[in-house]
Amino acid sequence: MSTSPSPEILWAILGRATVPTADPSLLYSSPGDIPNKADDEGPRMLAVLWTLSTVSTAIVAIRLWTKQKKAHRLYLDDMLMCLALVLGLLHATLMTVSIQHGEGRHFLYLSEQEQHQAIKYGMIGMAWGNLSPMAGRIAFCVTMLFLTRTDGRVPSWPILVFIACQLVFNIAAVIFFLSQCGSHLSALIESNYDELALYCLDPRYQTDFGYFVGAFNCLTDAFLTVLPATLISHTRLSFRKKIGLALLLCLSILALAAAVVKTYEAKALSEISDYTYDLCDYVIWVSIELNVVIIVASIPILRVLFRRPRQPDEITARMRWDTVTTGSVFSKKKYRRGSKTHFSISSEENMVPQQQHELPALPGNGIHVTRDIEVTYQPSDAPHVHAALVGLLQGEIANPKLVRR
Repeated sequence: MSTSPSPEILWAILGRATVPTADPSLLYSSPGDIPNKADDEGPRMLAVLWTLSTVSTAIVAIRLWTKQKKAHRLYLDDMLMCLALVLGLLHATLMTVSIQHGEGRHFLYLSEQEQHQAIKYGMIGMAWGNLSPMAGRIAFCVTMLFLTRTDGRVPSWPILVFIACQLVFNIAAVIFFLSQCGSHLSALIESNYDELALYCLDPRYQTDFGYFVGAFNCLTDAFLTVLPATLISHTRLSFRKKIGLALLLCLSILALAAAVVKTYEAKALSEISDYTYDLCDYVIWVSIELNVVIIVASIPILRVLFRRPRQPDEITARMRWDTVTTGSVFSKKKYRRGSKTHFSISSEENMVPQQQHELPALPGNGIHVTRDIEVTYQPSDAPHVHAALVGLLQGEIANPKLVRR
């Protein structure tokens, strides 16, 4: 004997007055509640998805070009940011397929095939959409991990804690979303209401867990807004230049705003009676959040392309590094640099690489010898390379070649 509730009880639980029939007017308690068949949020969703994806792709491409041009290599944070972008593009692509099958329109007016396909591709797309900002936040955490290693007054362990929690909570959210019906995921995809009541968790649990993960993501964005401000306060710059640097490094406040709105929109996760329409705003804010995370985490790296140059002598004269609390800028690692001519600079005393080394002409023979030297950076150089790129003085002193000429 089946233990599932009758269709009348189930449909009432889902917020409708009567059992679904071919006549839409019978599904609602009053004619004013009947949804408009012409409603379609698909075009709006597509515009947001692909406009933001295009901007994110361009920003990440410029980021990679900047790193390759200035440092001649890519680092772990760049790889993670590429992963975030790929996951974001997968989200946009799968949601586009879902929209083609009816996502954005009222579930009631879709054919059975359209219902199944829209929900299936939408669910898979949402999974990637939740993993993308996770990868973007971890990428920015790694960048901040590099930067904190140039300042001994700022501990690194909180960053590692946030990285670990980002992995655990966000992956758990995706697993929970896809396993809420156990091995009967088809009940959700095919909208089999009898099986939904029998095998699936109350959809309010999904909403509550979404609130929890969203709140933690907001906390991470707040942390990534405050931490750069701490580093900036330790840097010997004028107040005006500190403000300019803060406007770039503290942009995670924009990601925080997007995460707050997306967390609020998670209430739609329990609106399973009209899933294809009620989830539209949530899908849009998922896209906004993941793309904003990618953009604001990459913009600080681009600073080196647009700022005014400062001469190394000027930088050294203004820098008064506190060797008591932080140690010397050059005390932690020996920096390895190679060149096309196999010439290397490895001593700690000679930390200023020259792009060209010219030998004076000998009297009487007119001979002029020039040697071209290309500076390359190893993974161990990551802290000061990133500090130089974003504009922290300790990084510019260690790597004056990364200061824009």
